Amino acid sequence: MGIDHGLITHLGRYILSEIGIAPRALVVSTREQLLGTTGNTSAIPVPALLDNLEFLSEDMQEERGIEIPFPIDQEGAEYLFLPAVSDFLMEAETLMGNAAVFRATGDSWTIGTGYYDGINYGLFYNDQVLEHVLHKIRREAERLRVRKILIGECGHASRSAKFFYPTFCGGRDALPVMNIIEYTHKAWKEGRLKLNPDAIGEPVTYHDPCNISRPGWIVEQPRELLKAFCRNYVGMTPNRRDNICCGGGAGTVSIDEIRPYRTLIGGKAKADQIRAAGAKYCVAPCANCKKQLRELMEDQGIDCQIVGLHDLLYKAIIFD
Repeated sequence: MGIDHGLITHLGRYILSEIGIAPRALVVSTREQLLGTTGNTSAIPVPALLDNLEFLSEDMQEERGIEIPFPIDQEGAEYLFLPAVSDFLMEAETLMGNAAVFRATGDSWTIGTGYYDGINYGLFYNDQVLEHVLHKIRREAERLRVRKILIGECGHASRSAKFFYPTFCGGRDALPVMNIIEYTHKAWKEGRLKLNPDAIGEPVTYHDPCNISRPGWIVEQPRELLKAFCRNYVGMTPNRRDNICCGGGAGTVSIDEIRPYRTLIGGKAKADQIRAAGAKYCVAPCANCKKQLRELMEDQGIDCQIVGLHDLLYKAIIFD
């Protein structure tokens, strides 16, 4: 009958949010992002951000023997980098891999202290929030005079910026939006990123985050990268656009009070799929998917480490 179920659900959530019926976790996080003193969903202040990035740079100096900086407030850089802000606290290995890729390519990039959160929960429940967050990105991009917007390993952050930034922030004149996987894959294809083909010997599988895979946007790029430095890549079935959701999609991963439902019922099919793959690592390049799948592995008793794509890339990059 031509009914768009996604649109109906989206509008229904919007209406419910306007009358005060919305998940508390999303409301609290977004209130801090739009009205709070830190301006981001994890309430990370700038001093804590800077301290953590300095610490990560020191770690990489020790591990790789090379200086790998996190540029801050660099005006005129090519890319403004916006990961899910939770990465700054919980995904150190992913951030290290992101920085290492840029160190290898030599391209200019920056993290802005005016705004540094790619998360946009408005995609899940309220178009007003969606628009306000996108304008925060626009203002930071204009302040630093960057040429492109680069979103980190986060499915919904990437989708909300890629598909809605032009709608609310300039139309055809809006800055281009890329996901970090696209950038890394392009640099590798151009020969500007060298990888050790034997870097990872353990079995590795890949989980397709719904927000970047179901539109057919980012599907083959991560697989090509993984096969370039993993000796034992194992695929899951079904996959790509038909992939099984992590079980915490559409923002429900943020609602900890329904964790038993998410991991024992909603995520059971995904757990069975990962268990059948028998991999040591499951790459899930999405902040929400990582949280859900780690809880899923714990509650379902599966011995599989959930990592980001750039966690493993960090181990494989060959620096000239």
